This record gives sequence, C-alpha cells and structure tokens, in this order.
Amino acid sequence: MGVLRILAAPLLGLCLGFLQGCTSWQINELSSALPSAGPEVTLKKLEEIDPSDRDRAQYLLNRGTLKFYSGDLDGSRQDLEQAKAIMFSLDALSVSENFAALTTNETLRSYAGTPSEQVLVHAMLAQGYLFSGNLDGARVEMLQADVTMKRLGDGDSLGGQLASVRFLAGLIYELNGELDNAMISYRKAYEIIKARGTSVPEALATSLLNVSSRLNNDEEYDKYSSEFGRKAVLPKADEGEWIVYYHDGVVSNKKEARLSVFEPKLKTLISVVMPDYPPSRYYPRHLSIKLQNSHQQMRTEVIELIEARAREDLADNNAKAMAAATLRAVAKFQMVKEAQKSGGDLGGLLANIAGVLSEQADVRSWNMLPSSIQVARLVAPLNAPLQIPGKNIELPALNEIGAAPKKTRRYGVASANSLNSQVLSYPPQKRPEPVEGQPNEQ
Repeated sequence: MGVLRILAAPLLGLCLGFLQGCTSWQINELSSALPSAGPEVTLKKLEEIDPSDRDRAQYLLNRGTLKFYSGDLDGSRQDLEQAKAIMFSLDALSVSENFAALTTNETLRSYAGTPSEQVLVHAMLAQGYLFSGNLDGARVEMLQADVTMKRLGDGDSLGGQLASVRFLAGLIYELNGELDNAMISYRKAYEIIKARGTSVPEALATSLLNVSSRLNNDEEYDKYSSEFGRKAVLPKADEGEWIVYYHDGVVSNKKEARLSVFEPKLKTLISVVMPDYPPSRYYPRHLSIKLQNSHQQMRTEVIELIEARAREDLADNNAKAMAAATLRAVAKFQMVKEAQKSGGDLGGLLANIAGVLSEQADVRSWNMLPSSIQVARLVAPLNAPLQIPGKNIELPALNEIGAAPKKTRRYGVASANSLNSQVLSYPPQKRPEPVEGQPNEQ
C-alpha cells in the first residue's frame, strides 16, 4: 500500500503524459510530412486530432497557418485570434499546472508559445487582414506586435525581436501613408539585423532609402546610401511598386534528449530529459519574380531565419528548463529510494520505471511555420503584370488592381509559399490564373 501511495503521482503523470505525448507526436509527424503532403491534406489530418486544453494554443497556431496557406483567410484569422488569446492569458499559470510540471513533466503545462511565436502570431494575423483588404486590421496587429516586442525586450537580449515583423509594420504604415511610422519600423528592422550580424536584404535597403528620401532625412539617407552603395529609386508617374513575401520550407521539430547530470547533494549521476533541436540542414530556396516582357528576374531574400529564431528561443530557456528537470529528477530519485524501503527491490524497480517513463521533454512548438521568411521589392511599370514563373502564376498589372485607400501611389503586395501554388495579394484579387507555357516548379 505504501508503494502504491508513493507511485500515485508518477503513475498519474505517466497516464497524462502519455496522452499529451501522443498529441505532440501526431503533430510532429504531420509537420515532418507537410512539405510532401501539402497544406490541404495536412489540414484534414490535423483536424482529426482532438487536442487537450493544454495543447489547444499549439493546435490552433498550426491549424491557422495551414488555413492561411490554403487561402482560407477568415478561418485562419479565427484560429490565430483564439491562439493569441490563450497564449496571452497564460502569464499567470494555475498552481496545479505549475505543480504538475514541476513534479512530473513540462508537457503538463499549457502551451504559451516561445517569445518569437508570441510575436509571429501578430504578423500572421496582420497578413491575413492585409490580404483580405483590411489595412486597418493589419495596422492594429502591428501596434500589438510593438507592445509584445517591448514587453519581451530585455536589455541587450534579442529574444522576441523580429526584423521581419518590424519590416511588415513598416510596409503597412507605408501603405497607409504614415511615412514617419514606416521609417521608425524599417529602422528597427535594420537595427535588429545588424545586431544579429546578418546581411540586410535588398527589400529593406530599398525601403530605408526610399522612405528616408521621401521624408528628406538627408543625414540618414546619406548613411544608408553610403552603406548600400546606391541611391533611392523612386517610382515615376507611370510606375508603382511590388512587395513580395515568400514562406520557404517548414521549421524543424523539437526532439527529446536524455542527459546525465552530476547532482552534488546526492553525489551521483541523475538522468534528465530536455527538448532539443537537431542540427539544421535547411538551405533557403528563393522565389524568382519578373515583370511581363522583361528578361530580368529578381529573387526574394531571407529577412527572418525562423530555424535560427527557434533555436535561440530554446537556448534562452535552457537554464530554467534544466533547473526544473533536475529538480524533478532529484525528486524521482528520492522516490525510488523511499519505494525500495517500503516495497523492497520490486518497489524500487517499479518506482524507477514510473519515474523514467513519466519524464518527458516538452517538444511542442508552432512547427508549421516556415523555415524562413523572405522578401523582395521592385519598381514596376503600372501596365506590367507580375509573373512568378516557379508557381506558373501571373498577377494583374498595378493599374488593374487599383490603388490602396488614402494614397495615390500604387503598391501591390503578394505572398507565396513553397508548399503549394497559392498566391495571396493586396489589394485582394481572385485566385490568379496559371500562365500558359510556364512550368510549375512546386
């Protein structure tokens, strides 16, 4: 009876952890198969899963992403809004969840997302609003993203600071005619990229040059012009601009890693389980775009390497996760000793098995995000359609899609991904027709 009392907590945790682990395993399997199966098939399979309340945010983030890729912008927005509400309600976790996570395993804690995920949910929602034609809704999300990044900002840490989201904010402000706010956002995107030691994509360089020139910020313009080795190229009266987004690949899944750690108080090695990422094998593939009747092609460039952000978030949380895992391992080690006293070798063996099996690393993540977010920006004659050869898609010329409200400048924004031939656009258009004679490289 004493042994059963000792084993009650780990056995309960084992049962709960098994159910939790099944959901994580299923979602990870779907994520791994997403590049070959595609968003539509993966979405159907994901909807067959009934997640626990603790996994609800992760489930909704992934389902909302698949709906976005499939062109269901209303459904995507509903899922992502629900996920956002759950994530931001979890700042104060329940006592019971904290206790369960501390004594059994981290999967018994509700999923609240990593810092990068808490920011990216605003970006995904903003794009959903934008490609639905709701520029004001997109602007509100970018204001919320700014609040979230300020909350997550911690001294010199870059945790939760995403250049791609700052760039998107700048674009939305620019579309809305708010050049001062656009310049602030583009500048912040530039500062984040420089702090990380990565290269500035041409789309951001063009944005910095063009907007600083239009604002007559001569000192800042000269700085960027000197650094990038070129001048601003502003559209003429018969020209406009296209900004193209490309989501490439699918971010890696977390794996479980078992480590041996020396515990000085017990004077022995104990086994702990931690989440980990395998070495990244991702190599960006770029989207080629061109204007009709032009032989010159432009490629999208990486502005956010999600593979790197995911690993940074994990590393930033590593010390806290290791401390919690060590506390659990020590408690379970002591439980085994107590079980041996009460039930002999058999009791100790059962306690040891229960302790090992109940310990699971939290491998949940928003794992249907792309491996990278890429952008391109180009000046285009108003009468020249935009072609995406790899998708066999042609978007109407800027003079056919109409100007966005509150401005006379002509802009077009498009978004494609590597998983299907879906192309979203702003101002919104019907699904573009395939271009006859062009191969589809999907």
